[in-house]
Amino acid sequence: MAETADAAVLTGPRNFEFREFGLPDIAPDEGVLRVEAAGLCGTDYEQYTGHLAGTPWDITPIIPGHEIMGWIDRVGPEAAKRWGAKEGDRVVVESIIPCGHCFQCAIGKTTLCESNLGYGLYASTEKAPGLWGGYASHMYLHPNTLVHKVSDDIPRDVLSLFNPLSNGVRWAYEAPNTQMGEIVVIEGPGQRGLLCVVAAREAGAGTVIVTGTADDAHRLELARQLGADITIDVDADNPVERVMQATGGRGADVVVEVSAGATQPIVDAVDMVRRGGRIVLAGLKSFKPVGNLITDKIVINEIQLIGLLSAGWVSIERSLDILKRRGGELQPLCSHMFPLEETDTAVRALGREVDDGNEVVHIALDVAG
Repeated sequence: MAETADAAVLTGPRNFEFREFGLPDIAPDEGVLRVEAAGLCGTDYEQYTGHLAGTPWDITPIIPGHEIMGWIDRVGPEAAKRWGAKEGDRVVVESIIPCGHCFQCAIGKTTLCESNLGYGLYASTEKAPGLWGGYASHMYLHPNTLVHKVSDDIPRDVLSLFNPLSNGVRWAYEAPNTQMGEIVVIEGPGQRGLLCVVAAREAGAGTVIVTGTADDAHRLELARQLGADITIDVDADNPVERVMQATGGRGADVVVEVSAGATQPIVDAVDMVRRGGRIVLAGLKSFKPVGNLITDKIVINEIQLIGLLSAGWVSIERSLDILKRRGGELQPLCSHMFPLEETDTAVRALGREVDDGNEVVHIALDVAG
């Protein structure tokens, strides 16, 4: 077994340094993960550019990476019993480490744990043992870490979709309680929006509509391949008018707003959802206010607003089942994989700063090589 870990450490905006860390001696309730891959999401790019300044995630130096998979490298006997895992088992790791004792944990809302502890966004390298993120060859497994065992037959690139897919499952299936035959609109065809299409279909949605911009032409095509019935280019058509036309004037049962940065889709969601419908707000807007939002429409039409950030245990288990059954269909979303030493390029590609001729959808670091 290796005694050291290599990691990409973000020391400030747009600055990665590669550092070597000693692997920790583990207690009976701890472990170490040998990282296989780490998926990238929009938050990774905001972290890289410094746009998380002033938030709880404004932490440096830090090892980013909160979409983590790998193999149990070493594990204490108590941890092995708790996780039902032994050395060599392949697992995915939840990004939030719940304390198990705060109010939120006590009522089962572990994704809202008040301890603010987790991987990739929550702990500096200055917090022992330093290895708190997936952009590294190895990662420390805290006693309260939540891990899910996975089979070895899911390809690496496909398995790296587990985190965004689990978000899609929670956002477009579980939280809005999507029913058979319902009409679901997904605003934003990023990787999570596209995987919301998959989740809505798993829930039995009757019609799935996806909106995007002219720059999203490739992603809108992927949405159709994944099961979207209608795609709308908001630069060419009024999305509210198109949705109302497609629904006979009634509106959508569920709108999942998962666009990045833009606030107009929130206003549109209120206008395109039916009376008594549900809106899931999952797209982060860098703390920008939403102009032209008329809250009386929400009250008068008894619209439910549901704010969601991440997925929990059940959503991840469902996503792993989907990947095992339908991984081949989802492989076209896996557009890029970069080695750990090209971390800077990978994150810039995520922000569309790097154009290699292939449309960016889902990016992962192939740490194991």
